[in-house]
Formats: sequence, C-alpha cells, structure tokens
Amino acid sequence: MYGQFFLLFALILVGYYCNKKGWLNRETNKNMSSMVMHVTIPAMLITTISSIEVDDRILRGFLLMAAAQIAAMVGFGYLVRLYARFRKVDSRLHPMLDITTGSINTGFIGLPVTLIFFGSEGVLYMSAGILSLNLYLCIYGVCIIEDKKISGLQDWGKTAKKVLLNPNCTSVIIGMVLAVTGAIHWIPTVLIDFLKKLGDLATPLSLIYIGALAGSSGMTALFKEKQALEFSILKMIGMPLLAVIALFFVPAGTMAKSIFLLSMALPSAIVVPMMVEQYGYGEKMSSDIVLWTTFISMLTMPACVWLAGTLYT
Repeated sequence: MYGQFFLLFALILVGYYCNKKGWLNRETNKNMSSMVMHVTIPAMLITTISSIEVDDRILRGFLLMAAAQIAAMVGFGYLVRLYARFRKVDSRLHPMLDITTGSINTGFIGLPVTLIFFGSEGVLYMSAGILSLNLYLCIYGVCIIEDKKISGLQDWGKTAKKVLLNPNCTSVIIGMVLAVTGAIHWIPTVLIDFLKKLGDLATPLSLIYIGALAGSSGMTALFKEKQALEFSILKMIGMPLLAVIALFFVPAGTMAKSIFLLSMALPSAIVVPMMVEQYGYGEKMSSDIVLWTTFISMLTMPACVWLAGTLYT
C-alpha cells in the first residue's frame, strides 16, 4: 500500500518541481487541467466502467453512493456553517465555507487514487461522486452562494442540462449504458485501445496538476492563513470520522463502504473557488482551503485506505 502512495506523492512532487522551474506556470497548468477534465478522465471513465459486469448489487451500490455523498456534503457543510457562527466568523463567509468544506474532489484525486487501490469496481462507485458533486454544486451550491431558490421547469431544465453536459457526467452515463447493454462488445477494439491509452494519462496528469497548483500558490503566504487552516483541519478530520460512525449503521457492501470512506477523506473540489469568485464572497479563503485540504489529504487518504481494509474486509 505504502509503495502506491509513494507513487502518488512522487507525481505531485514532479508537478511542484516543474512549476518551480517555470515549465508548468499557472496558465499552462490551467490548460492541462482542462485537458484532464475534458479528455483523459472521460476516457478513463468510459473504458473502466464499460468493462464492469453491472448487476443489481453494483447498480444499487452506485445509486446508494451518489445519494450518500450528496447527503454527506450537504450535512457536513451545514455543520461547518454552525461552527462558523460559533466562532463568530464574518457571516458573509458562511455560504463559501458551507460549499467549500462540504465538497469533495472526486475527479482529480478521487478517481486516480481509487483506481490504484480498488480497481475498476471502485472507480464505478467513486464515479457516482462525480454525478453527486455536480448535482450538489449546480443545485445546492448555486442556491447557497447566490441566496436564491431554483423554481419552475425552466430553472430545473437549465440545471439538468448543466449537469448532463458536464463531460465527466456524460462519460459515466455512457460507460454505464455500454456496461448494462453489453454494447461495449460492438465497439471496435482499436477505439477501445485508443481510449484506454488516453485514460492511462488521467492519473499522472491529475497528480502533476495538483503539484503544480501547490507550487504556484505561495507556500509562505499560505501558512499565514490560520483561519483557512482551522476549517481545513475540521473538514479533513470531521468528515472521515462522521463517515466511520455512519457506516456502522448502513447495510452496504464492503466495496461501497470502502469507497465512501475514502471519498470523505478527499480534499475540497478545485472548482468551488471559481464558483465563489463568480457568484459569492470569499474566493481567496476558498482557494486556501482547497490547497490546505489537498495537503492534509496526503495523510487522511492513506489512513482511510488502511482503515477501510481493516474494517470492511
């Protein structure tokens, strides 16, 4: 297990080193993230999910995972909002703290780590988090940040369109359709091999991107952001702890429980600061929390992978 985590850390350090050498500046890294999200991760999702024999057990686990992750993100964000009131944090920051600490980075970190430690079936369960994250951000997140409610068929139609047109959500749906119908066997082998080669790039590029992002953040300045660190520690300890307690009462399979616990140890979603900048207040602190939780996840992820192996096998 620890050898695999060395691989993760090493790839992140490669990204950090490349940024410091000027080979991966902020603009280049931004373009690489777009390539990962729109090309390599969708390819990995299609080929990985379509290769699984999906039965009723797996399908129920997938739907349960999506629902559980939405509930966890909404519930934990609300708890953090209560904690922010207790700590007398500026009320303008409460919506940002809600969705930043509640969100989980299933794409850039969750999928690569799951593929390494839990294989194809694990990726299927973690991919449910991609659907749940997009639903969470497009419905709950926007409502919280903009302080408005979605009402009427037109608003719901726009939200559904936004979720379904997300390339990762589309890839999950395509992969599930190919797996359930068996249509994957009708796809030319050369096309499948091409998509697999693209998908193989998802893990290294995702982790190199995270490292380069850390390199461009200014570590000295980040250590001065004590409030962001406080809420990051709260998220990275609180979410896995509550997950362990909740899973004692959930009648799910061992794989589903393991992936859910791992998902609760993931850092905040990278897209949230961009949402906050566009719709709300506190973009700088949101970015700091994303970076801090990413660093802390290097400790929480190995712990949760080990704990899942101890509790659920």
